[in-house]
Amino acid sequence: MRSQQTQTPEQIIYILRSFKSYMGKTHSMSPQTRCQTCVQTVKKESKQNFDCLLKSPILNIEEQELGQEGVEKKIELLSNQIRNMQMKQEELENQHYKLRKNVKRLNVEKKYELQERSQMIKKLDYMIEIQTKQEDNLNQLKQLFASRKII
Repeated sequence: MRSQQTQTPEQIIYILRSFKSYMGKTHSMSPQTRCQTCVQTVKKESKQNFDCLLKSPILNIEEQELGQEGVEKKIELLSNQIRNMQMKQEELENQHYKLRKNVKRLNVEKKYELQERSQMIKKLDYMIEIQTKQEDNLNQLKQLFASRKII
C-alpha cells in the first residue's frame, strides 16, 4: 500500500484553478488527465456534482457564467484561507520555538539554582561542624581551667 503524499497549498490552488478550464466543456475528464492534475484527491461526491454542472442541459449561458464566477470566487476564497492558514502555521511554529527555548532556559536556570543551593547547604553544614568543634574545644578548655582552679 502506497502512502499518499501531502500536497502543498500551491499545488491545491493550481488544482482548484485548473477547474476553470473545464467549466465550459461538456465532457468529463479522462482518467489520464485526472492523474496528471492530481484531481483524484478530490472527493467523489464533489466530482459528481461538478460533472452534473458541466453536463446539465437546463443551464443557459448566463447561468453558466454566474456559476463560473461563483467557482472563481470560491477558489479565491480558498486560496486566501490557505494563505491565512500558512501564516498562522508559521506564527505557531515561531511561538513553539520561543516556548521551547524558554523552557530549556528555565530548566538550565533551575538546575543551576539547585546546584547553587546544594553548595550553600554544604557550606552551611561545614560551618556548623566547625562551630560545633569550636564549642567542644571551648567546653574542654573550661573543664581544664575549672579542674585546675586557676584564677
